[in-house]
Amino acid sequence: MKIAIVGAGSWGTAMSKVLANSGHEVLLWVRENDLLDQLKESKRSYYIDIILPEGILFTGDIQEAISFSNLIFNAVPVQFIRRIFEGLDLRGKTVVNLSKGIELSSLKRPSELFKEFGAFRCVTLSGPSYADEVAREVPTTVVSAAERIEDARFVRDIFKTGYFRVYSNNDQVGVEVSGALKNVIAIAAGIIDGMGGWYNTKASLITRAIVEFIRLGNCLGAKPETFGGLAGIGDLIVTCTGKYSRNRAVGEELAKGKDINEILSKRKTVAEGVPTSKAVHELAKVFNIELPISSEVYKVIFEGKSPWQAVEELMSRSQKDEINWLQNR
Repeated sequence: MKIAIVGAGSWGTAMSKVLANSGHEVLLWVRENDLLDQLKESKRSYYIDIILPEGILFTGDIQEAISFSNLIFNAVPVQFIRRIFEGLDLRGKTVVNLSKGIELSSLKRPSELFKEFGAFRCVTLSGPSYADEVAREVPTTVVSAAERIEDARFVRDIFKTGYFRVYSNNDQVGVEVSGALKNVIAIAAGIIDGMGGWYNTKASLITRAIVEFIRLGNCLGAKPETFGGLAGIGDLIVTCTGKYSRNRAVGEELAKGKDINEILSKRKTVAEGVPTSKAVHELAKVFNIELPISSEVYKVIFEGKSPWQAVEELMSRSQKDEINWLQNR
């Protein structure tokens, strides 16, 4: 099968290897000219330390990538999807989205964006999957999600390697909500690490975050059980605890009192949780729901609130029963 991948960051690069190892012909679209030259010459990326299989092709021409195949994997961060894809002819194309977040300007999920741009169908691939480990062929399991289970299974069955296993799911909304919110919560996890690396606090954060997943997911039509799966608790655990997490690293810097603009200016890779925290804040207002952890992350990032004050306010909220998942409190 011929497959185009749009975006040659760490995840797009790792996915190109997985798909090539699965026996497919892969064309990787590269935005940066210097990276394109390096990949053509050495098959090595400066985003991730691997040498790619010989069969992978590279291009800097987005039209060539879109024309290469009717199956396109998107690895462009959510806030840049519109800039890259709007105006391209996606009729008859299946887009497999790899990025996680909510577009700030429209509050749309990635699958909604690709439908807006005319894609024939969109499938979401998500789960606990650091690009660095996938590239090193560490056993990894993710989920393929679409409105129609047949579409999710189609993408699931594309992968044929011994180290990358894919399950299928027809709750695309739940999988996308999970991918967006887990990055916001990972910033909170990084703040905890920066404040002292407290295990009790981190466990409580991860557990109570699922309440926010369910609460927002319910408003958007997700299935609660999805949040107990790979895209939900699975991805949340790895993003809140793993050393590769970009969003957790941002949280650590925030805990040191650094300004968000200073933090982001020194990063080569995108931390999707930063703009997504603002989008989630807006969605909470639209649906009139409380998302306490996400709200405090937003305030620390965009209102300059002290992380210590944020923790204090979360801990001093009024007493509640535990299992009231959908109640607005």
